[in-house]
Amino acid sequence: MAAKVIERLMNFFGFDEQEDEGIEEKVENEIPFNKKPKIVNIHTQSQIKVIILKPENFEQAQTILDNIKNKKPMIIDLQNMERNDAQRLIDFLSGAIFALNGEIKKIANSIFLIVPDNFDISGDIQDEVDSMFNLK
Repeated sequence: MAAKVIERLMNFFGFDEQEDEGIEEKVENEIPFNKKPKIVNIHTQSQIKVIILKPENFEQAQTILDNIKNKKPMIIDLQNMERNDAQRLIDFLSGAIFALNGEIKKIANSIFLIVPDNFDISGDIQDEVDSMFNLK
C-alpha cells in the first residue's frame, strides 16, 4: 500500500517511471518563422516622475493637457490663481481628463492630483494627509 501511495505521489509530481521518448507533443500555438512574436516589456517605466505645476492663468491649461496626453501624472497647485480662473481651469481639465480616461483627485485646498489612464488612484488622500498631521 505504501508503494501505491509513493507511486501516486510520483505520478502527481510528474516523475513517471514510464519513458516518454516516443511520444511527440503537438504545440498548438506555434509561431511561424515569417511572423515575429509580439514582445511587451512589462518594465516600461522604471522610475515614475510626477510633475508639479503652479499655473497662474487659464492659458497654461494646454501645458497640463499635453502632459496628460503624454501619460505623465501631475500635482497642480492653484493657490496662485484667482478663484474664478481656478474654477474655470478645473472645470476644463475635468472634462478633458474624463475624455482621456484619466482621473483627478483633490488632495488639499486648491491642490489636485491628475493622473492619466495608465495610473490608478486608490484610497482617500485627504484622510492620509489629515492622519499624518493629526488633523482629525
